[in-house]
Amino acid sequence: MVLEKDEVFRIKARSMLEGLRLLWDKGYRQVELKCDNAILVKIILVGEAFDSHLMELRAIHKMIQRNWGIHIRHIPRAHNAIADFMAKHALQVSQ
Repeated sequence: MVLEKDEVFRIKARSMLEGLRLLWDKGYRQVELKCDNAILVKIILVGEAFDSHLMELRAIHKMIQRNWGIHIRHIPRAHNAIADFMAKHALQVSQ
């Protein structure tokens, strides 16, 4: 199965959103979030997520506006190999 770039972006955004929800629900209030998708990180940090046509980006924007300390930064994909493997494995299992 070959995924289009927009599908990969949406999957990354959904994964980030679910991670943020899980962290919030578990009571974490100081979070450092690392993401290997530079475009996703830029959209969130610049504040363009709040009026996006993607529900995931709008929801991420709402999550980061909550009362918690959250630091989001880009990391190279090579530094994120384990998370990348887990995401690919989860995608295969869900099919």
